[in-house]
Amino acid sequence: MDNAGLTSGPTSTKKALVSVALIALIALVLVLDMQRREAEKQLKNLSVRLEQLNTGDAQQNREVADRIIREVRKLISIPEDVEPTVATIIDVEALRDRNPFYQKASNGNHLIVTAERAILYDSEKNIILDVVPVQVQQSAPAPAAATQEAGE
Repeated sequence: MDNAGLTSGPTSTKKALVSVALIALIALVLVLDMQRREAEKQLKNLSVRLEQLNTGDAQQNREVADRIIREVRKLISIPEDVEPTVATIIDVEALRDRNPFYQKASNGNHLIVTAERAILYDSEKNIILDVVPVQVQQSAPAPAAATQEAGE
């Protein structure tokens, strides 16, 4: 009977060690899966960027920009003598981190910039998502309070 008491101690220790090892293995798998998902996300963003760089030449880009400007002019007044700059949003998360203007945007939307304003446009839905005045940067830095007020 004394032998039964001695063997139960090491068996429970082994069970505890196996449980701890199993929990550690599950945690490791979860961490590796999170890292894999983040790597896939970064790869997708890089693939989109590379595709945009490889597709289209200057003429095609100009045609797309002209089409976007024509569509936006149907929704909001942009003088004909103004030549806006058009950009396609490819990494909206990075833009959202820097500026709340992009909260309504998604990848593939367009930013149209004139001397007076910036227009956020969704060409799939054919709607203007947001419009803000363009602020010309001064050569001397403005006080923090004035800069914050101008951005609001």
